[in-house]
Amino acid sequence: MATATLLCIALTQLMLSAVAFGAGRSAGRWTCLLGCGLAYDSLVVATGAAVGEGAPLETLNAGRFVVHAVLTPVVIVCGALLLGPRRRTLVAAWLVAGASAVAGALLTLPGLTLEPRHWAGTLRYVAAGDHGAPAAAVFCILALLGIGVRAWARDAVPWIALGAAAVFVASAFAFSVPLLGNAGEALMLAGLVAALRDHRTAGARLPVPSTG
Repeated sequence: MATATLLCIALTQLMLSAVAFGAGRSAGRWTCLLGCGLAYDSLVVATGAAVGEGAPLETLNAGRFVVHAVLTPVVIVCGALLLGPRRRTLVAAWLVAGASAVAGALLTLPGLTLEPRHWAGTLRYVAAGDHGAPAAAVFCILALLGIGVRAWARDAVPWIALGAAAVFVASAFAFSVPLLGNAGEALMLAGLVAALRDHRTAGARLPVPSTG
């Protein structure tokens, strides 16, 4: 059941990524990249039991940690692009996202030791020992929530804030029910895509760049 649910989550994330890319905007392309990374995470966990313990699965799971450390901060850029074209806001978003990616990588990747863990028929590799909540990822979610609250107050677009709140709440329970983390990420992605398609969103009202 958990495996099937994770596969459905991964498929949903890929579909949302395709919708975001089809929007033809910078926010859509970055949201697509983020969604593909999240789908990778879900697929690795969903197929872990079929692959079995060993070096190949451990390597795939190491990729999950890289994705979360380096790619999660992209949500800040996605949110900032949806707020509109203000250069100062976008520059600040890139600087904060870059710093968060570096911090996440330094706090997570050096000396990373993985160990297998079974849950509800799934198999994944997790960091050995108790590391608590990843501070950089939590900061990125809170930053996205702040962006979402601004979009809600200014443009009456609630989707970014609702998605950020969903992943924040889901992450709190993911330690005991791991797939809730993946489900929360899918809801966060859905919030970004919904905002991208909402005509009230400032960034979505900008003309689509010409490719001709």
